[in-house]
Amino acid sequence: RKNNWPPLPENFPVGPCFYQDFSVDIPVEFQKTVKIMYYLWMFHTVTLFLNIFGCLAWFYVDPTRGVDFGLSILWFLLFTPCSFVCWYRPLYGAFRNCGWISSLTGLNKSIPVGIMMIIIAALFTASAVISLVMFKK
Repeated sequence: RKNNWPPLPENFPVGPCFYQDFSVDIPVEFQKTVKIMYYLWMFHTVTLFLNIFGCLAWFYVDPTRGVDFGLSILWFLLFTPCSFVCWYRPLYGAFRNCGWISSLTGLNKSIPVGIMMIIIAALFTASAVISLVMFKK
């Protein structure tokens, strides 16, 4: 499947990096959960972006706060893609159809390949569970 995220204009020099389609990849019973986590990630990104303006305002009234302003820019540029790749994408992968369903159907074609896919699906699921537990803490 062709990558479609992030949505970028056709004439943009860089193309989308990921494929994401809730209705295709995620079983119906988990679509709401994954969408909420996606919106949570977007909320996190907007908060990091607004933090830049808060730190800029603080720097404006207190010139000794330039480091805070610089760090707010660094946090936005660093934590936005890192949180997407290291937190949201593993969660998305854990809920995708190609995890458990494909691994179980893979057993019909080859038992060693099916077992390997089951282990990988379990690791994706563990990653998602650990992310949710840590998020609650």
